Amino acid sequence: MTENTQVQQLFRDATSGRLNRREVFQRGIALGLSANVIGMLALNAVKSPSALAAEEGKPTGTFYDWMINLHPRISSLGEELGMKVETAPTENFGNDRFIAEANDQMSTWDFYGGVTPFLEMIGLAESGTIEPWTQYLPEGLAADFVPATMTEGTYKGEFYVWPLLLDINVQMRNTGITTKAGLDPEESPATWDDFIAAGQKVMDSGAAPYGIVWDNRDWRSLIPVTHSISVDVYDKETGLFQYASDAAVEALEIMKRMMPLGPADILDPGAVDNNVKPDEAAFAAEQAGFYFKYQNAGFQFSANWPDPSLLRLGALPKTPTGVGGTVFWDTGAVLFTYGSNKPAAVSYLEALSKDEQMWKESVTGNPDEGTIPVGQLPVLNSVWAAWAATPPDWYTANPWMLSVLGSLQNASAIAPNILGIKQFDIARPEWHKYLSGEVADAKTAGQAAQDAALAEYEKAIAAPSARTRTRWF
Repeated sequence: MTENTQVQQLFRDATSGRLNRREVFQRGIALGLSANVIGMLALNAVKSPSALAAEEGKPTGTFYDWMINLHPRISSLGEELGMKVETAPTENFGNDRFIAEANDQMSTWDFYGGVTPFLEMIGLAESGTIEPWTQYLPEGLAADFVPATMTEGTYKGEFYVWPLLLDINVQMRNTGITTKAGLDPEESPATWDDFIAAGQKVMDSGAAPYGIVWDNRDWRSLIPVTHSISVDVYDKETGLFQYASDAAVEALEIMKRMMPLGPADILDPGAVDNNVKPDEAAFAAEQAGFYFKYQNAGFQFSANWPDPSLLRLGALPKTPTGVGGTVFWDTGAVLFTYGSNKPAAVSYLEALSKDEQMWKESVTGNPDEGTIPVGQLPVLNSVWAAWAATPPDWYTANPWMLSVLGSLQNASAIAPNILGIKQFDIARPEWHKYLSGEVADAKTAGQAAQDAALAEYEKAIAAPSARTRTRWF
């Protein structure tokens, strides 16, 4: 404990500017810290007085920057409850800082909000960076979470990822454009054939340059389309998505039919992190009639339309014989193994999960804070029950909330595996070749993607330490 306190003091001194690089290196070496931690701490000491180490009695949480930007209530509730909220050092969505600290048996923060279970949970758990929430939860709280989100955040029977911000893949449309194209503005196409036909009508009518836009990443397009056909598309041993399965091949063929309806650069890999993608730019500029992605994308990229009320949401289309599934994930919080204030972390996250201002602002925006509606919804049954019993005006005025929540009944989480984002980064160039026309057969492209992911998985199994280096999104 004395050594941990000395490490925390070093972090405070370095990030507050009281030490130069030489002093950081000298003290870090004396304390036996790893080169990774010392290097990052020295860099942070020079760049900015960033995060201070969490001390007992001074709880500190850290969130991915987009979460704080879209939901300022995260910070303001922290101030009210004595929880210091900081922006996470997760450039390019890396968890290296957290893992390096855990390797030195310390943590600057008590918890981290910004984990998507299928991408990060296994790597963080297996590296010992995080521990389960299970033993710290108040009685009855586990049963209050929507069951699918509880299952999503559970690994080896333990609950690791506290669900916070729910995203469900749905279809969206600009009713100003679809009305101009002669389509019923309140009708959501039920099948992919109907969806594609409606997109074609938008283009043929000249109502917009593009009929349909989508995000080209696996978990935001190919996998949701696949889930609308079948959710039995993961290898039971490895957890890997089966790109060569009948459902995935059919999904590829559906997406191929959409290619003439979207921007020429729709497959552009673009930048990672928060840069605007081709689909987002087109929908934001009112250049596309239809869009499928997670629901908060529709709200974000319609916010600057002259009339954002033209946005409509509906369930993801399906094939005539498909199961009608979709994809959901919850960006949630994990508990650092070497954090010092675990009960305080639980109290804060429970309060945030139940905070009406948090969810009202997510649905309606907050002009005083300069934030827009983003449409992310709570996952506690008790919150929904309270609104149903005594509906707030803002809840009654937004019936789409229940529609999106209803989509969760047919939504499935993507199976986690040790590769995390790497599975998709490796496979994507292969299945993209079918959409671009470089490969003529969907099955061939799907098999190449599946083989590439499996080869990477086998390399990771041969070198288990690779689990701790996973990057995501």
